[in-house]
Amino acid sequence: MWEKFKKERLEGYLKAKAEGKVDADIVDLLDLINEFDCFVTLSSCSGRIAVIDLKKPGDKVNSEFLGKWHEGVEAEEVKEAAMKSRNTAWLIQYPPIIHVACRDIEAAKALMDVANQAGFRRSGIISLNNFVVEVASLERLELPIAERNRMLIDERYLEHVVKWANEKLFKGKEKLRRLKVVLESLQRENTYGSD
Repeated sequence: MWEKFKKERLEGYLKAKAEGKVDADIVDLLDLINEFDCFVTLSSCSGRIAVIDLKKPGDKVNSEFLGKWHEGVEAEEVKEAAMKSRNTAWLIQYPPIIHVACRDIEAAKALMDVANQAGFRRSGIISLNNFVVEVASLERLELPIAERNRMLIDERYLEHVVKWANEKLFKGKEKLRRLKVVLESLQRENTYGSD
C-alpha cells in the first residue's frame, strides 16, 4: 500500500519538477527527502514575498497576485506591483512549508524531530492518513500597503517593511539549508534507509 502511494506521489512530483512548477531553490531538498523509503513529498514552497490584491482579507477565491518573489525584492518593485491594485494590495511574506507523507507514525516522529533540529518549530502531523507532516516555520509578515492604486504607507516605511520581509524570507531559507544538512546526516547514518 505505502509503496504504491509513494510511487504515485513521486511520479506527480517528478512531473511538476519537469514542468518547472517546483521552486528551484528547494528541489535538492525535496529530492533528498524523497530518497528515504519512508517519506514522500506532497507539496512545498521555499518561502516567498508577494503582493496580492484582495477584496477582503482571506478571500483567496477573488485574489490576484500582483507580484511574487522567491529570492528577495526591492521596495520599488513592491510599490510598482501594489500600484496595480483594484482593491487592497497586501504585502505578504510567506515562510517555507513542506508537506511530507510518512510510511508510519515512527517515520513521522523522526521527521518532526529533524525539522525541529533545523529550526522548524511549527511542524506537526496534520493528517493521520499517510501520516502527513507539515514542516513549517513562523517567519511571516502581512500588511495592507495600497488601495485602488494609492499607497497607504510612505516610501520610508515601505523601505523598512520590505527590508524586514527580506530578512524573514532569508531566515526561512537558512532553515531549509539546515534541514538539508540534518537529513543528509540521517541518510549517512542510514537510520531510516534510503532508496
